[in-house]
Amino acid sequence: MTFREDHSQLRTGTAPRALAGFRNLAISTMRLADRADIVRARRDLLDHQAAVAVYNI
Repeated sequence: MTFREDHSQLRTGTAPRALAGFRNLAISTMRLADRADIVRARRDLLDHQAAVAVYNI
């Protein structure tokens, strides 16, 4: 429930599948950046300065 999927109002068409794809992309990029704790990585990304540290840029 990191991305609040249960609160989504999108239930028809291709929107739910597209959002699931974006969530999977976000999680995969965090894992590729060697961040095992997705919740903590997401919190770090709220601070734009820390986003550089998350992805080792």
